[in-house]
Amino acid sequence: MAVAGLLGRGFATDPIERWCLACDDPTALIELELLQATRQLTAAGWLWVTDDLSGAAAWLPPGAGYDDEAIDAVVNPELARRGGRPDRLTRFWTWVDDHRPTPPHWYLDLVAVEPERHNAGIGHRLLVEGLVRVDRSARAGFLVTGNPRTVPWYERHGFAVRSEEQAPDAGPTVWFMERPPRGHAPGSVAPTQARPRRPPSSAAGRGSGRWRRTPGPLPLP
Repeated sequence: MAVAGLLGRGFATDPIERWCLACDDPTALIELELLQATRQLTAAGWLWVTDDLSGAAAWLPPGAGYDDEAIDAVVNPELARRGGRPDRLTRFWTWVDDHRPTPPHWYLDLVAVEPERHNAGIGHRLLVEGLVRVDRSARAGFLVTGNPRTVPWYERHGFAVRSEEQAPDAGPTVWFMERPPRGHAPGSVAPTQARPRRPPSSAAGRGSGRWRRTPGPLPLP
């Protein structure tokens, strides 16, 4: 699947992915995990890609989520076989769950751009287009990133850092960011348990470019 390859390259150096999937071949595990995620995103219609497949973004609508058991059933045995720790992966995402907002919100699951197309505005276009849908629904947006370079980029698009914390097991530093509904102050949403999966990519780009949504229904709040 071409989009899965794009996401694999975009996430190749992502701090969270490389820590969660640390093993003798983390790149292969990242690609395997994102292939499973891409199949679900495509079927649900939650994945947007540029016409030339140079960038992609995924927004999960309020109340939506992955079939994590299906992903884990494929990824965890291979991760263990390659010397990784599925238990650490599970603990990390359980910890992330505790930081999810309570009210219904859109979860920016990923923004990825081909490495050679960085700084061309592709990520900017994908992110802005998604925020139009978020604002239309009058809901908050939420994301998780482990790359400090992306924090200012998201801030320029209206997100604010909700908290900055080190992950359990001496894991990476993680920034939890929220973009409140327009007209509401940041920090108006309290944390609670939920079930997200797969963080936004560290490979967000900038510029223009046509895009299309993958086939499938997009449930709106």
